[in-house]
Amino acid sequence: MLRRIAITLATVAAAGIVAAAPAAANDWEGVTEGAGYQKIEGAREAGEYLNLGGPYGITYGKQKKAHFEGEGGYYYTQYLHGN
Repeated sequence: MLRRIAITLATVAAAGIVAAAPAAANDWEGVTEGAGYQKIEGAREAGEYLNLGGPYGITYGKQKKAHFEGEGGYYYTQYLHGN
């Protein structure tokens, strides 16, 4: 059983070396590509309310709001050539 495993591993290793030899002898070319996208969104709110003296008294109210949104994307390509 161990002999069969050893013969199989040796055959696979030899086939890998034979397949890699022509690729190592020639120039190689390739392209690296990538892309990305991002989006961010946020909000902030603050409020204040004050009532003095019942339904006919002094009433004060204040509110602040803020909203922001950003978005971006990129794409790159790199041409690779080796010797």
